[in-house]
Amino acid sequence: GSIISCHPTNLSSTRVFTGVLPYHITTMSRLLIFCCCCLLVAGSNAFVNTRPNLQVKKSTTKSLNVIPEAFTDTPETARSYFYIWFVGGQGGATVALGQFPRQFSKFKSLFEMSEEGPTAAGETVGLSPLCLYPRDISKADVDQVLSNKLSVEQMVAKGPKPNYMSEKGYLCFDSFADANKKCNPLTIRAVFDAMSTGDNVDPSIAQRKLDEFRSDPSAFKNSLQKQKLAGFSSIAFLLFLLGPIVAETCIEAASFGWFPDWPGGANLPWSLLVGPGFWTIPEYWI
Repeated sequence: GSIISCHPTNLSSTRVFTGVLPYHITTMSRLLIFCCCCLLVAGSNAFVNTRPNLQVKKSTTKSLNVIPEAFTDTPETARSYFYIWFVGGQGGATVALGQFPRQFSKFKSLFEMSEEGPTAAGETVGLSPLCLYPRDISKADVDQVLSNKLSVEQMVAKGPKPNYMSEKGYLCFDSFADANKKCNPLTIRAVFDAMSTGDNVDPSIAQRKLDEFRSDPSAFKNSLQKQKLAGFSSIAFLLFLLGPIVAETCIEAASFGWFPDWPGGANLPWSLLVGPGFWTIPEYWI
């Protein structure tokens, strides 16, 4: 029932340091020291290069490397990754480069067709410049092609079969042109291009498209523009895969595989031309 005084003078007179800390204080101190040591050991791994054979590369132009980290552990794995992408890129490059002469030849034939054959003239369809046709085409010429009474199956059966797909029942451009030989050549090409991005088209799709063009006058123009853009975008996408993706992957894999210590590896591909330059690579070749 007595009241204990907590006046400062009482504390100074009653507390005497004996040279030994209480048990609960020493236990907490030991625990804190142990935790600090663990953090120091774990944190020290952040300064250790876990890939001793390769220089750690930090790009200033991109936040992530193209190559997965598993393929850059050793130069041998990086070289294997390079061979895979290089061989695959060769096939894509062959397809892409083969499209240029083909598209140029097709574009040239369009100019030749624009001066050939009869035309009803009159009001034009109003083709978009994106279709890359040498001139607009007449609505009367389009109506003449669409008024053909032959079905697509009959065109395939009676027309020539210059390629494998046409032999398998596909409608090719030669068969379609042969069935409309009295019409304007450029208009024949335009109607076929509105159904396909190439020289062959599935007969069911061709028949559906022709029926749609007959029932809706604006469907032909819209379909032609859509097919043309689809063809151009497919080539552009293939070039994109070969450029920023395949080429950059091959260059970076070659860097990890044959000259991992080259100082320009972090800024590929620009460092090949502007400091330190590709001419310095032999000094770091392994």
